[in-house]
Amino acid sequence: MIATTFQRYLGSRRATLLIISLAAITSFWVLDLNPLRLFSGNLTLTGDFLLSAFRPALEYQKPVEGAEPFLLTVISATLRTLRFALLAMSVAIPCGALLAFLSSTAWWPDIRRHKVLGWALRPLCIVSRAMMAFARSIHELIWGLLFITAMGLSTDAAIIAVAIPYSGILAKIYSEMFEEHSRKAQLALRAIGAGSVAAFLAGLLPRALPDLITYTFYRLECAVRTAAVFGFVGIETIGYRIKLASDEFHYREVWTYLYVLFALIVIIEWWSRALRKRMDT
Repeated sequence: MIATTFQRYLGSRRATLLIISLAAITSFWVLDLNPLRLFSGNLTLTGDFLLSAFRPALEYQKPVEGAEPFLLTVISATLRTLRFALLAMSVAIPCGALLAFLSSTAWWPDIRRHKVLGWALRPLCIVSRAMMAFARSIHELIWGLLFITAMGLSTDAAIIAVAIPYSGILAKIYSEMFEEHSRKAQLALRAIGAGSVAAFLAGLLPRALPDLITYTFYRLECAVRTAAVFGFVGIETIGYRIKLASDEFHYREVWTYLYVLFALIVIIEWWSRALRKRMDT
């Protein structure tokens, strides 16, 4: 009712902006937010942290006798982070693809002709979608705390914690891509006698594959970032090194790790674009 009144007198765009502004102001008031509090802390530490971005470390700020070279530590932490992400995705991708297939109607035969088969497929679809929703409804950090509590502080527990919600997320997106792509080639194959599954695999899947790969690479980026976050709970990824350096106020080392993490994301993005471009040509 309120939105309709605003649209009548202000137009849809102005009404939308006004509603968003009112919602933001209300949120600030309800949550008692005050931007000036950002400047009430230790400005010296904040300044040191920001200035350190222009002087990332190439060696330890306070060298420790017997420790491996700083750059080797950076490379080792980066490789552990990437391995964590790849292992989690290697579990999530096949699980997500299977759930996406089971929850999609894109490969179904004509249930008007095969009513009994339709009655059997509908419960399978409903159960698969419920599993997808449950898996992605719980954040990977919550799964992580649960599995680390049950299994102890280990990389295996963290990988399982990431793989579960990522399986649900991948399954949801894959399924939607199957449903949204054109089915002309699939229907043409069915018209000449191909089975429903064969027509799906040969007629629809190749058309959806570039989008599937692009989104999978995006989730790999997310897995890398999540791996870094798990470092703050003790898993030896690049986030673990960031936490140790930050606790010692070695901000130049922190920025080195951050820049390496940024470079890793850029490489994955470049890899995704190059592969997508090759598939489109």
